[in-house]
Amino acid sequence: MPNYKNRKCYFCEEKIDYIDYKNTRLLRKGLTKYMKIVPKYYSGICISHQKRLARAIKNAREMALIPYTIQ
Repeated sequence: MPNYKNRKCYFCEEKIDYIDYKNTRLLRKGLTKYMKIVPKYYSGICISHQKRLARAIKNAREMALIPYTIQ
């Protein structure tokens, strides 16, 4: 079983404060191959950045920048 406890938050390490919904390359880090949002305990992202990332992904889906599912 993989150990996810020692993972660091990507956004804290890179000092990214604002997660833009138009930056789809950055948003792909928080998605699985089936376009589902990755949970915090798998991704290693801190809770504040996880909430911002989820909100940005939802906004990008509404603007049709990221698909809801893979067909």
